[in-house]
Amino acid sequence: MLITELKLENFRCYEFIELPIKSGVTLIYGENGSGKSSIIEALYFSISGKSFRATDVNAVIRKSLKQTQTFITFSNGIGIKITKNLNEKSKIIQTKDKKILSYSQLVTNYPSCLIENKEFFFTTSSPEEKRSFLNKTLFYVEQNSKKTLNELKKLLYQRSACLKNRDLAQLSYWDSKLIQLEPLITENNLNLVQSINEMLKNSNLSDHFSEKNPWLGDLSILYSHGYDKNQSFSSILQQNMEKDMILRRTTAGPHRRTFDLLIKNKPAHEILSRGQQKIVSIILHLLQRELIKIHTKKKPIVLMDDISSELDNDNANLMLKYLLNNNIQTIMTSIENKRFLDEKDLTMFYVEQIGDKSNVK
Repeated sequence: MLITELKLENFRCYEFIELPIKSGVTLIYGENGSGKSSIIEALYFSISGKSFRATDVNAVIRKSLKQTQTFITFSNGIGIKITKNLNEKSKIIQTKDKKILSYSQLVTNYPSCLIENKEFFFTTSSPEEKRSFLNKTLFYVEQNSKKTLNELKKLLYQRSACLKNRDLAQLSYWDSKLIQLEPLITENNLNLVQSINEMLKNSNLSDHFSEKNPWLGDLSILYSHGYDKNQSFSSILQQNMEKDMILRRTTAGPHRRTFDLLIKNKPAHEILSRGQQKIVSIILHLLQRELIKIHTKKKPIVLMDDISSELDNDNANLMLKYLLNNNIQTIMTSIENKRFLDEKDLTMFYVEQIGDKSNVK
């Protein structure tokens, strides 16, 4: 299912726009601060109900106004209209049947892969950002993932209350529940990391980029459990009990899981240039897309914000050819379009800001 049109009303710096979107790759270019990222944000908001640029979704409403609306149309005729009023929950309507959707239904029905600039360097990303990548992938790959993560959140909340009150009897009960849940979370994540490592070694995507990046053959992901795996999780909880009581939180466990990127078993950020690290991030997100596609039979749309910085021409062309050759609908931003002018299959839009309003042409 492809996006065919995006309409915005009072979204960020846009008063109103209608943007036709074709299959293949669309490039949105313009000066810094012109409003390019706001289009990527609007597309993401239209298929997730969330912003990747602000934790407070009210920020997407145009300044001094109280409402924004986005409307996105797909190739099958279905439309999604989201109305966000100031300080109110967004209302999501599937226009063909007037069905009101939840956030979960929206992201389930319309998966996407977002590559934003702060995520480009998985080699130095925070554990939270890496967990977010794992969680999003597992949401589509493992049917029980959402349920187990919600259960984990609940157990950690209950355990924190017991730690605060030094309620040892109740603490023992919630510890037993946490110990029961941990193997399932660990198994899901280990299976996912194993799948990604296998795809890094044996996939058309890796082969495509290895032509200019032979070091990709030595790239691997090492999963970290969130605690010392050489000890049992139950013993870790016992050892950390006094510290956890002082801090009033659980300091080790599956909620602190993460991963490291290695080149020949050495930290990748010590070996790779920033441009090479960016290639790694792009590849991991495209592998994420492939996994989602395999497990859901849906084709996630790729959204890429600021793809040109630190990416050399050879790798920029490799990326573009892969996206075009595999018919992956992609909307991306860049401050310039010179390196893409030879691509006849590329759709381009120029963004400029005049006063406090942005326009697309």
